[in-house]
Formats: sequence, structure tokens, C-alpha cells
Amino acid sequence: MNKGELTKQRIIEEARALFSREGYTAAKTSAIAKACGISEAAMYKYFGSKKELLEASVVIDFAAEPKAAADFTKHSNDELIEYYINRLITTIQNNLEQFNILFTESLHHPELSDYFDQSVYRKSPEVQEMQKRIEAGAMNPVADIFLFELGVTASIWSILHYDRMKLGREDGKSEQFRKEIVRFIQYGVIGASSQEAPR
Repeated sequence: MNKGELTKQRIIEEARALFSREGYTAAKTSAIAKACGISEAAMYKYFGSKKELLEASVVIDFAAEPKAAADFTKHSNDELIEYYINRLITTIQNNLEQFNILFTESLHHPELSDYFDQSVYRKSPEVQEMQKRIEAGAMNPVADIFLFELGVTASIWSILHYDRMKLGREDGKSEQFRKEIVRFIQYGVIGASSQEAPR
């Protein structure tokens, strides 16, 4: 990265931290510029407005995802759910500030909801396989897969956010936390008497 790209990235990181901690309205662009060691005028060379900076600050770095051609048909229901939940926890854990902003600011800035719809929710290959199994009756019915994903994402974010902000813990990294979330989703999605996918 050249100096300009490094400065732009630093502005995004400082803005993200401030928006996540204080909220968009309370965060001052002067504080962001000061944290970066530049003037506000210099900052506006990279971002035309505070709103543009908000939109840049919520871009998510996704955890390693399977290729579109990945074959999940051989995975059992348990394996499929475990893979999906572990990848989702990792993505949220690695982008907690972005999710903080998305979930806390979306009511005031609907365009952030559009970002979630278009970028965060992408029907990954494992979710497509889950949807096929739900439609085939191999998993418990889910009326709307988007609402399912939104609910699971919001639930995991709430727990991780609470643990970090209120308790000072990083439970998302613990194996026990992951197992508990996987078990919870398996019970709700698969049910006690579901059929496993063919091996």
C-alpha cells in the first residue's frame, strides 16, 4: 500500500472504532482526524462526507468461505450446521465493530440495512444446502431463510458484544461457546428426530 492508501485505511479504522464505541451521531470527524494525525480538511480528501465514512466503516472481511462449487451434500445435518455456525462466529468475532455499527445504526441509517441485505446476507453454499434440506423435509421448516440468518447473526453478535463490552471477555474464541451455539441451532433447525443427509 502506498502512503495515501495507508492513510485512507487508518481513517476507516479510527472511524470504525469511534462509531462502534460512541455511535455515529456522537462521533466527531475532528476526533477521527486527530486520531489519524491529519487535519479534517485532509480527511475529506479521502471521504466526501461523514456518511460516506460510515458506509466505508461497515465493510466486512468475511471468514474463509467455501467456493461456490463446494459440495455439502455429503455432510450430515450436524456437520453442515457446525460448519455454518463456526464460520459465522469467526466472521462476527473478526468484525465485531462493523456488526456493532450495522445493528446499532441501521434504524437511523436504512442504507446500512441495504448493505446487510446485499453484502452480509449472500446465501453461501452451506446455507443453500440447508435450504434444500428444509424444502425436502430433512430439516425442520424455516419460513424465511433470510430471517433465520438475520436472527442467528443478531443472536451471536449480541452475545459476543455483551461479553466484550460488559464483561470484558472474549468467549467467541472458546470452544465451549461455539459448541453451545451449534447445539442450540441444531436443536432448533434439525430437531430431535430429523433424517441425516446421505453419506
